[in-house]
Amino acid sequence: VGGTLSTAGIGVASWRYGTQADHCLELEVVTGQGEIVRCSPASEAGLFDAVRAGLGAFGVITEATLRLRRHKPKVRTFYLLYDELDALQGDLERMMAGGPFDYLESWCAPLPQGFKTVAGGLKPFARWFFPLHASLELNDGNDSEGGKDALLGLDFYDHVHTEDREIGDFFSRLDPLFALWKRGGFWDCAHPWMECILPWEVASGFLSDVLAGIPPNALQGGHALLWPARGSSSSVPLFMRPAGEYVMGFGILPAMPNPLLPEFLPLLEQASRGAILIGGKRYPSGWLGFDASGWKSHYGPRWTLVEGLKQKYDPQSLFAVNSIKF
Repeated sequence: VGGTLSTAGIGVASWRYGTQADHCLELEVVTGQGEIVRCSPASEAGLFDAVRAGLGAFGVITEATLRLRRHKPKVRTFYLLYDELDALQGDLERMMAGGPFDYLESWCAPLPQGFKTVAGGLKPFARWFFPLHASLELNDGNDSEGGKDALLGLDFYDHVHTEDREIGDFFSRLDPLFALWKRGGFWDCAHPWMECILPWEVASGFLSDVLAGIPPNALQGGHALLWPARGSSSSVPLFMRPAGEYVMGFGILPAMPNPLLPEFLPLLEQASRGAILIGGKRYPSGWLGFDASGWKSHYGPRWTLVEGLKQKYDPQSLFAVNSIKF
């Protein structure tokens, strides 16, 4: 919990409810000066805002009080497939603007097509498709609560499946995937994950360019995640994202055998720099290569605030080794 609060904490309901850090009511923090401080919006608010999405650079979270909500007992998930990014984005806008869905979960899936000639050599390539799991909570599973009329007006390529389950099973839906990764040996591979948040208007073109350069075999034991959200869904000060009504989160999340790292890391670095060049921001929970200037650019006008918070709560930079460099 402390780790996800330190990066803001995003999930399949963040488009509606914001980040995990938005629902934090109070924290106990050990600062770089060795002080144990309880903080909240009403008490020690500066520290409260520093450690939420603060990447562990200002203090260690030792206790958290979170706001909860009541949920319905069942979940219905529509398994939809898209063959065009623009169609997917159009439907996601409709879903986020109104409608019955509570959870939106999408990603990029390669269909290998063989090899093509690139710069005088043969390289594997794929046609990319875009699955979307659109889910809504139900009381008893009646069609009157969430039948197929929820899909009216959407522009998907195929409606593959509909699944009803208890909400507890929905929350643990990824456990079988993790079990497969462990059985297949992918759990023990390197995981240089690169996640970013893109301006909505340029996301489709950027994603198409990046995906065209990713070998389809590079995502074995991993995936390329898409995370749609409203730009205003979070109010956490240090959670950096582009301005706009909507934003698109994108993550390249491979499980990479060590011999392939020298070939693949430059692709991740190129994608990271490209995202920043088009106005995106890194979601700094995975592989990062930022130096001090990179962090300064990441925080932009808030860099002065970050420097002040660092000087106040961790003046000896005890927490700087694996986070923000000054």
